[in-house]
Amino acid sequence: MVKVSTFISKAAELHELDAKYPNPQRPNGGTSYSFPSNADSLSDSQMDDWLLFLGSWRGYIGYQISKLEGKLVILSEGFDLMLSTRIAGLEAESSKRVLKDSLKGQAVLEDEELQNLKVHIIDLTAETKLLKGRLSLYESQFETLSRVVTRRGHERMRL
Repeated sequence: MVKVSTFISKAAELHELDAKYPNPQRPNGGTSYSFPSNADSLSDSQMDDWLLFLGSWRGYIGYQISKLEGKLVILSEGFDLMLSTRIAGLEAESSKRVLKDSLKGQAVLEDEELQNLKVHIIDLTAETKLLKGRLSLYESQFETLSRVVTRRGHERMRL
């Protein structure tokens, strides 16, 4: 039977692949910020600062998400493979027909490695979801400022 360690080492190999490319550093800045409620009141310089700030965080968070998703794919597929193998064994051992959901529960209940792997997958999924929400926030704020910059450019062209 395939072991959890196999999939954990495969996930670690992603790190080696990732190391072949330049990695963004965490952007400088505090732990919070106050997005302006009226972007029209910002000077061009302030607008540039905001676009750089949000753009750098957008890129960094996108990178973090890609790392998590790669790991999540390997571990999820590994979990599914291990679970299917375990269920097949339980079906072969059983003298009567048992529902798939019951077999799945029994397989996870009886295998501590499957339990730990599933908890790890749940953690990674939650972290990915949180970062995707943060990415969406940065993207919407960046797009708000970008629209103001575009509008200002059109107004300047008319003058």
